[in-house]
Amino acid sequence: MSLIHLKEHDENIYSITTKPIPLVKKSPRYRSKYADIIRKPNAYSRVCIESHKIMGKPIECLPNPKEYLRKGTGKQPHTKCRPYDDFKRECTKKEKVFPSSGEIQQFDENFKKKEEWRKTHNFVSANIKKIIQTKPSIPEKKVVFNHKGDSRPLIRENDPVYIYSKYYGKTPPYLQCYIENHHKEHLMKRDTEGVEQPKCRYVTRESREKLLEGLKQNWEELQKQYQGLPILTDTIPKKLRKTKLEEDLKQLESDIALIERHPYIYVYDDDSFLKKN
Repeated sequence: MSLIHLKEHDENIYSITTKPIPLVKKSPRYRSKYADIIRKPNAYSRVCIESHKIMGKPIECLPNPKEYLRKGTGKQPHTKCRPYDDFKRECTKKEKVFPSSGEIQQFDENFKKKEEWRKTHNFVSANIKKIIQTKPSIPEKKVVFNHKGDSRPLIRENDPVYIYSKYYGKTPPYLQCYIENHHKEHLMKRDTEGVEQPKCRYVTRESREKLLEGLKQNWEELQKQYQGLPILTDTIPKKLRKTKLEEDLKQLESDIALIERHPYIYVYDDDSFLKKN
């Protein structure tokens, strides 16, 4: 088998196939639907009105000082027709009717009564009573449903009506009960602080007998331990144990004798006894 060694060659695998350049389609440039409305000069469109519905009208630019107002060039005030002008026109069309003597006399009497009532009537107190008795007008319950400030009447099924309940913004009943109990406890503690408590307590007959029985049982147990000690006390631990048992026995004997000698016993608290001494 023969091998061929190539040293110089111009082959290139990258130029065998040519790839086409991919065409990328860009998305169209974003353009707001309000662009034409906003870019119009001095355009006070519907968008501006809705955007300033809650906060009021936008601030207008100040006029140019060179273009000052001249006589008769300013805005004239808008004068509306008064409500009784139409009534005047209707009266002028009708025929004039003169009142009779009886009607004139009745009118004079009514006028005199009104004048007397005005002199005697206290308008200040009457106005105060009227204001106290009048009830405030309850506004209609509404809900704002968009950022423009548009509102509609409240619907119970869909809208949050809990803000109109009688318990909204008030302390719940269980907290009120807890506050009242806490206040009562505070008052009881304050009242009991001033009363002097007894500094000692009386030991009853039954408790005195139980105490004596317990002391005697302890004495018998210690006596058994003491009798069971070895005769020779040649070491230090034996001496210490013997002395301790003797001291405990002496203390129990003195306590039993004290309780048997005194039938009526009063016990003081440790704090009050220490303060007294």
